[in-house]
Amino acid sequence: MPAQAIARRRFLQAFGATTFLWPLANRVFAGPGTPPLKRLVLFMQNNGTQQANFWPTSGFTSSILSPLLGDPRIAQKTNLVKGVYIPRDAHGTDGNEHDMGFARMFTGERLLSIGGKPWGGGPSVDQILARSWGIDSLALAVLTSAVEPHPKPGYDHRKSFCYFSAGEHKLPLIDPFVVFQQILPTVETDEAARQRLLLRRSVLDAVAGNLGDLSSVLGAQERQKLDLHLTSIRQVELRLSRSLEQSQVQCNRPTRPRDFTHEAPELLVNNESALPELVADMIDLGATALRCGLVPIVTVQLGYGGGKWRFAWEGIDMNCHDDVAHLDTSDQGSTPINTDRVVRMNHYYASQVARMAQALEAVPEGDGTVLDNTLIVWSNELGRGDHNQRNVPVVLIGKAAGAIRQGGRVINIGDQVFNRIGCTILNAMGESVPGFGDAPTCGSFPGILS
Repeated sequence: MPAQAIARRRFLQAFGATTFLWPLANRVFAGPGTPPLKRLVLFMQNNGTQQANFWPTSGFTSSILSPLLGDPRIAQKTNLVKGVYIPRDAHGTDGNEHDMGFARMFTGERLLSIGGKPWGGGPSVDQILARSWGIDSLALAVLTSAVEPHPKPGYDHRKSFCYFSAGEHKLPLIDPFVVFQQILPTVETDEAARQRLLLRRSVLDAVAGNLGDLSSVLGAQERQKLDLHLTSIRQVELRLSRSLEQSQVQCNRPTRPRDFTHEAPELLVNNESALPELVADMIDLGATALRCGLVPIVTVQLGYGGGKWRFAWEGIDMNCHDDVAHLDTSDQGSTPINTDRVVRMNHYYASQVARMAQALEAVPEGDGTVLDNTLIVWSNELGRGDHNQRNVPVVLIGKAAGAIRQGGRVINIGDQVFNRIGCTILNAMGESVPGFGDAPTCGSFPGILS
């Protein structure tokens, strides 16, 4: 092989070896004057909430939201949007309100009939951003159900709320061990890069001689391009070195979860005994991926659309779709015992969203924390469990790198069409859009964005 070809090959190998540094440079350890990467987390919950116990009273307190609002660090970065509604529109499908919320909330589009079944009619906001940013997202879900395991005939459309395009799901990962295996190599590689950079040893030093050989055989224009590449890489490494020296951020190896697929596959399908463990594992892994700069978008799906968990870990142990949520027929609650059950269910969901928020708030970044550069959006397919689609709860946590300056508020200006959630997310993430989905001029939620 000619010397020039060998030199080119070795340079490309060396250059390729540095490419994994770019996510860290642009995301986790942004230096002075470098805009921090914005991150997005979507939580999708099913079966509505208990209205009287969800919306804060005076003092910004709520029995359901106490895991979030009881933490002053998180409360001051939290905004609640009241009045969001989803128009009832089956659009020629056999879908009900669960489908209208589940498939429409983050796509903004009307339902799409595929064999009469209700699918999302366009890409979801997470995938719109992923495509714009040229990255992949991390989609996570806990789908096991002792009452109604899926898939069952005719219900594939309820597997995911994330869509690449109309009728095309981005399916979530459901085994934390699989997620662990996917993100761990990158975490370990990034840690090796941290140690190398702290010692100011560039990955290019190892091939300096080959790069010199290559430079000597290049024409003036190619040599200039090579110099520009090397200069930009050196600048990235220098910025990383300085940032790493000044930062106390630790991208620690996550705890290894159980290999559910091989050790206990029923726990992923029809056995809920490990459900809280699965949810906690997924949230911890998602937080690790975000704070380590591995992905900027994480979605977390808590059950199928219209899901039927028993919530035995909350002392309920009933079909909480049919025998609890459906009986919540009034904003004030139907009966004290049923209201208590709905509150316990939703308090659990709030505790898991808080787990993610607190994990990101605990990591310093720039002048604030990772949560300051993140937008967590927690929404629901229904407003109330009896299929009411008024006052669908929307919780926004984080500052989205300065796009949201004020928190600790309930935004209550009356009815707001659900499409505004997607419009708000896109604008907060830096994509300037006038509307979202089938409401192309709906605008963002008033009073949220700076």
